[in-house]
Amino acid sequence: MIEFNRLCAKAGAFSLENIDISIFSGDCHVIVGPTGAGKTFLLETLVGLRDLSSGSILINSSEISSLPPRDRKISYVPQDTCLFPNMTVRENIMYGIRMGGIDHQQAQPLVDHLIDFLRIGHILERYPGKLSGGEKQRVALARALVPRPLLLVLDEPFSAIDHSMREEIRRLIKELLDAFKTTTLIVTHDLDEAFFLGDHISIMLNGQILQSGDRERMYYYPRTYQAASFLGIKNIFPARVEEVVDGSVTIRWEAMNESLTIPCHCSQKRFTRGQQVAFGIRAEAVYIQRPGHEKTLEHVFSAMVKKIYLRGRMHTILVETGQSQKLTIEIDIHDAAAQKIGIREGEPVRISILPRWVFLISDVDTATMIK
Repeated sequence: MIEFNRLCAKAGAFSLENIDISIFSGDCHVIVGPTGAGKTFLLETLVGLRDLSSGSILINSSEISSLPPRDRKISYVPQDTCLFPNMTVRENIMYGIRMGGIDHQQAQPLVDHLIDFLRIGHILERYPGKLSGGEKQRVALARALVPRPLLLVLDEPFSAIDHSMREEIRRLIKELLDAFKTTTLIVTHDLDEAFFLGDHISIMLNGQILQSGDRERMYYYPRTYQAASFLGIKNIFPARVEEVVDGSVTIRWEAMNESLTIPCHCSQKRFTRGQQVAFGIRAEAVYIQRPGHEKTLEHVFSAMVKKIYLRGRMHTILVETGQSQKLTIEIDIHDAAAQKIGIREGEPVRISILPRWVFLISDVDTATMIK
């Protein structure tokens, strides 16, 4: 396991503040955040290129922050891959073995396996200047994995790859990590990449970790308004806590004159009766009922389709609903489902919200939030 414990570091006016992250052995952990969040700065601190101000970094319970970079058993692939231009692909791959004092014959089976897995056997005698972005990334991965590191670190692994090749390389990295079970830390600004690759995900903003958790929990249940906004969730509405019991919170949605009971494992720690909160739900978790095929659900509302945005095979639907006030709810739906339902602008629909997909936020000022 790799652990960041209350890590702090400074670079000029920018600082990392109390970074707490645990990366489980064999997992891929992704830190996602916008440019300038401090992601690369954190990686440079991890691999020993920058000093930390306080806190600790542990690998398998051993403190490594005082060790020089070469003794940390971390393989770091920066954004530009940093292949040696005067070495062939084969020489680049073998560099880590030579520098680590690893026996060449013992390492050769892994080298051959990686070359075959990454499909780079035909370019072994080329120099980096003759490689495409995708080929450079494959070679960099092979070079990083040959020494059998305790941790593989990838900084924006798709930034130098043409868009047409990104999906292929993304799938390749996923297959590689699944096959070799190498503990991996990736940083990216791209949410699709984060949720495709990560077993666990951390959201980073302004040098701080907003939230960490497993893929599904991070995707559907952000705990702060900042995290939900970064994830692009638009359906966030004010509410008031009516009741708190062990395992659930009942909230009052005044705009719809409706009460919803939300499953919540930490209900009694985070919420109190009468508290002003916000709740949210992802656009794809709002259900549009097909006429004549309505299901018996508790929270069903009449709405009017205001706008349809076509996005390839997926559509984003904006509907307007509300009783005491008008609300706009965003819904993502596949084209085939939209055609079955017969969704058209200016026509009514029936929508439903399932409480199990609702997340609660306690850190937002509901009086000033955008409704």
